[in-house]
Amino acid sequence: MDVEVKNMFLETLWQMILRPRCSMCERFAAGAFCLDCHHQLESCRLSTPIIWVDHKPLLAWGRYQGPLKQALAHLKYDRRPQVGQFLGQKLGVAWLDVKSDRRDLVVVPIPLHHQRERARGYNQSALLAESFCHVTGLALAINRLVRVRDTAAQFSLSPRERFTNVAQAFRLGAYFNSSVCRKSVVLVDDIYTTGATIHSAAETLSQAGIQIYGIAVVAKA
Repeated sequence: MDVEVKNMFLETLWQMILRPRCSMCERFAAGAFCLDCHHQLESCRLSTPIIWVDHKPLLAWGRYQGPLKQALAHLKYDRRPQVGQFLGQKLGVAWLDVKSDRRDLVVVPIPLHHQRERARGYNQSALLAESFCHVTGLALAINRLVRVRDTAAQFSLSPRERFTNVAQAFRLGAYFNSSVCRKSVVLVDDIYTTGATIHSAAETLSQAGIQIYGIAVVAKA
């Protein structure tokens, strides 16, 4: 094989190896998702993203179904952090569309227990929150809330069991200082179903005198 042709072949092969693949269908893509899967995700987007939960606004980007449910499963169980970065940006844009008047807020992602985070490789809610803050310009407070119990997976439990499962599962982190405590908090998580996890985390913060301004999640069941 001619040297120039060989070099061209190797360059093409290298570009194919480096080129990202869609996080859902594995086809070549320019980013986290190919155009087709991106369109499918957009079909899950909620036209009315704000609801009120315990007198607090909850922003949900999409409905927890079909492609969005699949994408979040890849994020949580298949080590695809790019999905979290992508969906966090989507959530950030949705926030700016409806809640762009506040800049003095602190974003706190719902933490995983350290054993589960070590096994998973990351906390998916923290990934979402990072991209969310990059888009919104809000301050990110990682490790300000700590999960002290490695609770059972919520999906297999009844609504009542879910609240019992996560009761007193959180405490304030060592880095939650007085300057942070003076600011209202936005809790960020991946999925909102019964609200048990969010309720437990919010209760921990509220007992410490920290005001919850609102909640932002990628998907609502």
